[in-house]
Amino acid sequence: MLPNLGPVAFTVPDAHLLALEAHDGQVDKRGRDYYLAHLLPIAEALRPYGPHAEMAGALHDIVEDTRDHPDPARRFDLHRLRALGVPEIVVEAIDAVTRRPGEPYMSGLIRRSAAHPLGRLVKLADNKHNMAANDELARTDPERARSLREGRYRPARRILLAAEAADPVHGRRVLV
Repeated sequence: MLPNLGPVAFTVPDAHLLALEAHDGQVDKRGRDYYLAHLLPIAEALRPYGPHAEMAGALHDIVEDTRDHPDPARRFDLHRLRALGVPEIVVEAIDAVTRRPGEPYMSGLIRRSAAHPLGRLVKLADNKHNMAANDELARTDPERARSLREGRYRPARRILLAAEAADPVHGRRVLV
């Protein structure tokens, strides 16, 4: 009989596997696999900031993108993430970057993301990734790309960077 060694810690590979499972079959606006085209690049950009940052990057859309899934087994909320052993700091960051139904983008989601140190870092990486994707969109729909860039991505980035610069403990981690 082997001794009980206690619970096994949730790991970075666990986060990637969970993201793959939760987003299975999901594609981005260009028809590419959502995990490979969006989640993996953000997680990789956050890797230098530690395992919690990489986990949060891989899982940042899990609640928002699965809340309305027709199969209850494919829905993930904050309670389920905690039950799966996702570290609390990662769950808090996911909560900080998850848009609530009917919530305003700038005064709701972005302000809330900016207030959480790890959530802010995740949202900065997400914003940078979206800006790069916006450059691709500009080739096919320049007016839509301009509208997103000037009305959403740049103003959000200013708020997030200002919050990062003002944070005396966690600030100055700039993902430009």
